[in-house]
Amino acid sequence: MIMLKNRYTAFTLIESLIALIVASLILLTIQFSLPLLKVQVNLPLDVALQTVIKQVETQKYTMLATDLHSIRLNNTEGKKMNLIVHNNKLQLSAEGAGQIILLRDVKVLNVVDFQSYLKLEIVSENDQKVMGIMHLKREKRHE
Repeated sequence: MIMLKNRYTAFTLIESLIALIVASLILLTIQFSLPLLKVQVNLPLDVALQTVIKQVETQKYTMLATDLHSIRLNNTEGKKMNLIVHNNKLQLSAEGAGQIILLRDVKVLNVVDFQSYLKLEIVSENDQKVMGIMHLKREKRHE
């Protein structure tokens, strides 16, 4: 008896199309479900401010000057930075460079200089006020 072997071992066009449709449906489902899996943590405003203060203090910035709503800083590389609120974001802005966004939804930054420390008060978009104390070394003035 002679056995006939199928000479073609590839998928048919219909099988390939079905596999392609199933794969695209799986990828589409993954694409739309990934943003839903993102965990967003909203820290209380006082904790967020304390985190920002700690971050600035540990980066060893030195203070150059303050005014009512900003702090002028110098980083370890000698780059001048400003801690300000711009477009409802508390940010560190470098002159001639970019910025680091530290907090969002901030309306006002108030700064009081007590010579040995700075008292920071931020007011959020929903008028919540939070205060914190920042200790920075002062830049020595060269005269």
